[in-house]
Amino acid sequence: MTTYISLLRGINIGGHKKIKMDSLRENFSSLGYSNINTYIQSGNILFCSKEEDKTKL
Repeated sequence: MTTYISLLRGINIGGHKKIKMDSLRENFSSLGYSNINTYIQSGNILFCSKEEDKTKL
């Protein structure tokens, strides 16, 4: 299993349409990823995937 980091730009800036990190983790989990961790409210996500084809992530 490989560990990846997702850096989502523009998440939770200005306080409008905030995305809760719990919801973001749940979304990543529903996509089949595991060991999902977020860093503060930044949208930076550390996760693991069994998928070897990076274009399918």
